[in-house]
Amino acid sequence: MTRRLLGCAALIGVLVPGLAGAQDINYNYIEGGLALYPGADDDQDFSGFDANGRFAVTHDVFVLGGFQYLTDDIDYTAFHIGGGYRFEIHPDTDMWGGLTIEYQEFDWPHGFGGGSVDETSIGLRGGVRHRPDQDLELSGELRIVRGNLDYVGLRGTIHYSLQDQLGLVGSVDVFDGNLGLIGGVRVSF
Repeated sequence: MTRRLLGCAALIGVLVPGLAGAQDINYNYIEGGLALYPGADDDQDFSGFDANGRFAVTHDVFVLGGFQYLTDDIDYTAFHIGGGYRFEIHPDTDMWGGLTIEYQEFDWPHGFGGGSVDETSIGLRGGVRHRPDQDLELSGELRIVRGNLDYVGLRGTIHYSLQDQLGLVGSVDVFDGNLGLIGGVRVSF
């Protein structure tokens, strides 16, 4: 009888973590990596760096921010910071929305007439985050940036946890009609 109980307890101990699903979605992380936007605007092959982060202020309210630097014949720099709110649909699925201040700058060298244009404007961001299991997170984000340098962007991301606080991140991003690929790491805290 004792053997049977121990066997059942061991089986439950193995099965329950898998049946329980993912833990609460983490809003405390920094991620960054390399970005490539081949054929952007028909004659630019932008490459550079992309970084994003979240910091939970409360269970539902968080600060979000990001930085992107892309270069080819023209340099593009973007920075955003703002606040967001998460709506828990299920312990492993969230919808979220946020308002950001967005800064964008384009610089081109003297061979192209030289100059730059920059702007600070308002952005609206939102998306869905889903964790089908402890090691995998799938997310989608829509961003709408207003102003003279306005654009609409979509990003789909896969995050795979290597350890509790370290994971790999891969994204497909559509920025103003240009397709980009981003790969890097995420550090959670």
